This record gives sequence, C-alpha cells and structure tokens, in this order.
Amino acid sequence: MKTSIPLLYPRHQRRQRLLDMLDAGGPEQVTIVSAPAGFGKTQLLAEWAAGLAGPVAWVSFDAADDDRRFWAALLTAIGSCVEPGSAVHRLAIPGAPSGDPEFLAAVAGIVDALPTPIRLILDDVHELTAAEPLHGLAALTRDRSSRMRLVLSGRTDPPLSVARLRLNGELCEIRAEQLRFRLPEVEAKLAAEGLELRPAQVRLLVEQTGGWAAGLRLAEISLRETDDPDRFLADLAGNGRAVSDYLVGEVLSRLDPDTLDVLRAVSICDEVPAELAAALALRPDAGEVLDAMEHRTALVASHGIGRTTYRIQALLRAHLRADLQRRRPDLAVALHVRAAAWYADRGPSVDALTHARLGGDTGQVAALLRRHGIRLVAEGRHSTVRTTVAWLADRHAAADPWFPLVDALAAMEVGDTRAVDSHLTAAGGPADTDTDELRLLVRSRRAGLAVDAQEMERVPAVAPGPPTEGERWEIDAMARLDQAFMKAASGHPADAIGPARDVLDGSRRRRHGYLAARALAVLSAAAAAAGDYRRMSALAEEADAVMPGSEWPATAAAALTSTLRAYGALLRAEPARCLEHLDAVPRPEIGDPVAGGLPYIRSALRGSALVDLGRVGEGLAELATGRTAAAVLHNPPQVTAIVATLEHGAAVASGRTDQARAALAWAEDELGTSVLDVAFLHGRRHVDLGRWEAAGDALRTVLDGPASVLAPWTRVEARVLRCLLALRAGRRHHARQELGRALAAAGSTGVLRPLAFGPPDVVELLTRHLGGFGDLEPVAGRVLELRHALGPADAPIRLTARERDVLGLLPTQRSLEEIAGELTVSHSTVKTHVKAIYAKLDARSRREAVTAARRHGLIGATTP
Repeated sequence: MKTSIPLLYPRHQRRQRLLDMLDAGGPEQVTIVSAPAGFGKTQLLAEWAAGLAGPVAWVSFDAADDDRRFWAALLTAIGSCVEPGSAVHRLAIPGAPSGDPEFLAAVAGIVDALPTPIRLILDDVHELTAAEPLHGLAALTRDRSSRMRLVLSGRTDPPLSVARLRLNGELCEIRAEQLRFRLPEVEAKLAAEGLELRPAQVRLLVEQTGGWAAGLRLAEISLRETDDPDRFLADLAGNGRAVSDYLVGEVLSRLDPDTLDVLRAVSICDEVPAELAAALALRPDAGEVLDAMEHRTALVASHGIGRTTYRIQALLRAHLRADLQRRRPDLAVALHVRAAAWYADRGPSVDALTHARLGGDTGQVAALLRRHGIRLVAEGRHSTVRTTVAWLADRHAAADPWFPLVDALAAMEVGDTRAVDSHLTAAGGPADTDTDELRLLVRSRRAGLAVDAQEMERVPAVAPGPPTEGERWEIDAMARLDQAFMKAASGHPADAIGPARDVLDGSRRRRHGYLAARALAVLSAAAAAAGDYRRMSALAEEADAVMPGSEWPATAAAALTSTLRAYGALLRAEPARCLEHLDAVPRPEIGDPVAGGLPYIRSALRGSALVDLGRVGEGLAELATGRTAAAVLHNPPQVTAIVATLEHGAAVASGRTDQARAALAWAEDELGTSVLDVAFLHGRRHVDLGRWEAAGDALRTVLDGPASVLAPWTRVEARVLRCLLALRAGRRHHARQELGRALAAAGSTGVLRPLAFGPPDVVELLTRHLGGFGDLEPVAGRVLELRHALGPADAPIRLTARERDVLGLLPTQRSLEEIAGELTVSHSTVKTHVKAIYAKLDARSRREAVTAARRHGLIGATTP
C-alpha cells in the first residue's frame, strides 16, 4: 500500500546514530534523506516511524503518480492520522489540484487545524517527474505548517530550493556519507547474520562496498555460499552475480548513454582528474558529467584542490571495468595507452608505468622506465620499478643492461642482495655513459650494504653532479648516503653527519620524501654509534613519520629505523615496545650480510627483550642463534660489541655460565682483548663470580681509561656495577656517589635498563635515597616505575652464577657450612648469597626459597 509504513527486514540492524540524526530535526525544518539506490533510506525511515510516539503519515511514490494521484495519496495518509469525519476526508480533489490556489489553501488550513502534530514522510520522491506534482510538492514545502514535520526521501534531491533552506537553517540532511555502514556497524551486522570473518576480511568488505547497504546485503548472501571468502572478497563485483545484477538493474539502467560512456572510460582509473577524464572519454565536458553525477547520485565523489579529482564508488567502478574488459577489450587497451601518455607528460609517475603495462605497449613501457626509473627509485617506488623490469624481461624487451641495473638499485632498497648480485653479473653487453655510471653506483651501494670498506675503496666514486640536476643529483645523493652509513657503521659517526645532513636538506627542498627518510635513518645510525640514544630514537621516529605506509616498511632503511627504535626502547627498559618495533617490518634474513650486520643486532635485541620479559629460554636461544650466525662473517666492531654484550648480560643474569663464556670468547676473538668492551665483559663476569677486586680493576679501565667503548651505553651499567662493588665493600658513601653518577649518565643518554634491571642491592639503595637526588629525582622515579611495571608474575628472577650454585644445594639437607665446603668458598660468602636469594625470591626461609625457585623454574621439581 502506498500509504502504509513498510515492514522492516527480519534481520534489520538498528543504527542509533542515524535515528538520533532524524530526531535532531526540528518541527520547523524540512528533512531530506538523499542517497543512491540501496543505501537503506526506506528501512531507516520505517524504523524511525515505527518508534515515534505521535502520529505518522507515510506515502511511497512511483513513476505512475500524476497530480491527482499525488494529492489523493497525501490526503489519504494525513487522513489516517485523524478521526473519521475530519475535514481532510471531505475535501474534494479538483481536476488540476497543484494549480488550484483554493485547494492548496484548503490543504494548508486542514494541516493547521490538526489536533496533534504529525510527521509526513514522503518516500521515493525522485519518482515524481511531471511538472504538476513537483509544483504541488514545492507548495507543500513552502507553505508547511508547524503542525507537520515534512520528511522527503529519494535517490536525488527534490527540485526545491535546498540551498535556501540550508542557508535559513530550515534543513536537516542525511546523505550517502552518513548512511554508509561503518566498520563497527558491519562487524555487528555480520555477527547478527552468523557470518564469521577475520578482521582483515571485514575491512576488505567495507573497502569493496564502501559501506553501501545493498552491497553488504548482497555480499552476505554470496558469502554464505562460497568456500573461499578471500577470493570472493578480492573481486566482489565480479564474483557476486547478485551484486552485478543489482548494479545493472537499479543503477546503470537509469543513466543516460552519454553519462554511461564517460563512466566506462574513466573506470580504468581508481581516481581520475577532470583533465584526464576528458582525455579518456574524448569529451571536454567529462569533468562536468562526473560533477553532475556526484551531485545527483553520490556514486561519484570529488576531492583534492578545487575538488576536480573524482572517484567512482568502488563496486560500481569494478563492475564497469570488468564489463569494459569483457565487451570491449580493444577499447580498454586504448584507454590505458591514453592514460599512460597523459601521466607521462606530467613527470615520473607510477600511474604512467602501470597504465603503459596494462596497455601492452613494450616500447612505451621501456621508454618511460628509461626516462624515470632512477627518479622512481629515489622516490621509494621500488616495487613499481621491479615489476616493470620483470614485465619487460618476460617480453624479451629488457636486453639493455641499464634495465637490470636499475632493478638492482631498487632491489638494494629492500635488501634483496641476491638479486643485486645476479643483476651485476648479468648486466654485461653494450654500455653507455649512463649505464657505466649506474653500474658504479650499484657496485658502490652493494659494498656499502655489507659495510665492506675495502670494496668501496676499490669502486671508483660516483662524481657529484650540479645540484640543480634532478636525476644526476639523485644518483649522487644515494651514493653519499651509502658512504655516510658506512662511516657511521664503521665507528666514525662524526664523518657521516655532514653528508647525510646535506642530502636531507636537498631532499626537503626537492620534496623527495624517501631520500629525506633515508638521510634521517643514516643520521640516526650516526647518533647510535656516538652514544646519543635520545637523538637516535628521535631521528628514527622522524624518518618513519616522513614515509608512513606506502612501500617504506619493506625497505632496508625501514629495517634500520625499526631496529634503532627497538634499540632505544630496550635501553629505556621498555622490552615490550622493543618487540613491537622489531615486528613493524619484515624480519631480515639471518645469514645475509644486509646493512652491516643488522639481522644479528635485531636478533640480539629480540632475545634481550624476551629475557627482560621473563621468557628466558626463548630469549637466550634467540641470542645464541644471532651470535652463531654472526660468527661466520666479518662484522663491523660495533655490531660484534652490541651482540656480544647483550647476550653476555642476559646469560649472566640468567645464570647460564656456558653461554656467557661463549659470548665472551667470541668477543675476544673478534675484537681483541684490548678493546674496552671486552674489559667490561670481564668486569661483569668477575662481579658475577664474586671476584670484587678483579671486577674493580676491569671497570676502572672502562670508566677511567682514555679510549672509548664501542657500545657507549655500557658505561651506565659499569657505574651500576661499581655501585654494587662499593656496597659489597661496605663503602656506602662511595656507593651513593656511584649511584648518582649512574643516574646522571642514564638521564643524559636515556639508558635506564642497567638500573631498572639492576642488582637488588643497588635498587634498594636507590629506593632508600629517593627524594634526595635533586635534579636527578625524575630519573630515579622513572627507574623504579619501570622496574615494577612488569609485576611479580612476569618479572624475571635474575640470579648470579654463584647464587644458582647455592640455590641448587638448598633443597638438600646440607648445612650452610657444608655447602660452603662443597663450593670451596667461605661460610660468610654462602650466607651473603642465601640472603640475596631470599630477597630475589621474596622468601623468609629456606623452604620458602626452594618452593619459589621451583615455581619460577629455577630448579627442577624433583631436585633433592
């Protein structure tokens, strides 16, 4: 019935935010609900009407409604809201009602006299096309009474003065953008339908449908029948016959042929500027056609400066594109060739190469890649370059050695050294100046990637070009960044800063985001080598912010920045955050000499973070794997120092003396015994074994010697250990001084881990003097906050090797004196170790200590 409120679907989903928008409309306003077919307008209004307390009049229009039918339906709907015998029931409809002033005045009088205000909902007003009923609708809107709230719903705006209503504050609007289902609403809808999809699948469904209610409903029907949801969702318009039928029957069949031709032409592009639309459709007014579609149907959306770039609704675009490919593949090819030419005239473009490939013109593809390949690498478009070279190779159109070399350059950026080596071998044949220069750059960069100083010295330097040249400057910038990184990685960070800063400034002037991010990554590495860990983290974070998303996470530079951010998090005693940063990018392959031993540092960071989180066995295994792989290669000294120091510390803290000894031996073999980092490892080992005098000598060498350590953060831990030695010797005043120096070093560098995971005696001293550290008070407070952050259930129990020996004998019936004799130490030493064990296990007796040790897995359940 035309005047009956439609029934709701059995599984209609309530969306309160839309009902609230309808409720917000005032009695003096006209409410317009306007959106293309399938956006759920009628169902929304039916739900709203069913929940209203007062009377509601409803009319659904169709294409057969003339002037008399229009008014007959209106009066019938209004009459359903009043008592029988009311004036509305007695009003006669003249022959031309919308042109009869007396009739219009009578209707207005009847509405003004209504005993109770009503809501009049007119649905499908787009079906009114004759002039007379449209004139009647305008009169009803113009002369509306405060006793009747008017709601108009349709696929397009009614031919009223909408702008004037909006300007006067007399309009309440709900349009396609508000009607789209949002992600949480889709999740709730699927749950109500009993469909279980992974979060990624739900996001893809929303992306494919654009939150279009009909698209979602039709997709749900098809999802119930498919065995492969991923495949179905990847091409929803092509796979869903119901979706395609709906698009053809309800959307495309209502468009005029000229508009449909424009939409088909631009469907080959995800988004299309107005100028490109004109070039594709061969119509100068194509942009105007798309603009009209946006305003009439909301199936096209504009954005950008001047709002002259257009995007067709995703499902509709996919359907048009598939239909074009099926019916006119020749036209589809021609359109891609036109798009490639248009983009190519406007500079280096991924779109130009993509459309040229789809157009199948190998000559055009080769010319575009030759013209823009290096610029695309410099902009971070590595997958485009590599895909294009492979496409040309498949068609035997990449004989020119320049193509494998530019592919090698792109492969370098993602750390694919095997492809680089293969291309360098294959890039023979005739050469020209450009090819020779590119070959030099690739060779130089390959040596820099492995931090091979000797190889870099053998490769002739790429001569710098004038700073105003585009491609020439980019080649020079990439070479300078590689050389700067090698300086930083080989222990000369000061020499890296100038070149990297120059490239950063030049990249910013040229708006080269990718090269700017790479320069920031190199500066971050230089800060790490210099021990400026705060700046290291800040620069790495800035590099990631320059290139969010896109292809950045897959690059070697992103692996570097994520590693440096993880390094900073570990040193700040934030192990969980360390793991998050490591997992943010694909894991470099262990055994491949990428970025100066980066995989081994990442393995050491991951293992240390796991140990800090209490996952001791897993962490130590990760540390051993990284060190074993690194041992077969020649690594920069800084890499060896970091990997060995982290593993040694984790092994000592966990009482794994064999692993600690192996890490120390590897460091001695690689670095030599004279390096201060090795002296620090010996000092840590002596502390663990209770050799206080030998430990003091080793730490004095580290802290007071003229040379510098390769891993500067170890100086903070050296201060912590000297504080512990002073406590052991009963020199509490000296211990307090060393603690202050450790806090000062931690505050200036951001290295809090040695204190946060420090010996209990040092932490007890820190706690006792809390409030007396002056300017260092925030550092002390942060250390204690971090120490307690894990909580007793997760915090690792750290025992020294000698404490583990004593603990292993506590379950026996031996006295402390007998234990001392078996371990060949003094009775007082055993008592000191037992006291430390009780404190770490929060135990008050021998029995409680054994029980707690078994609970934490420090001794076996059947230890006698």
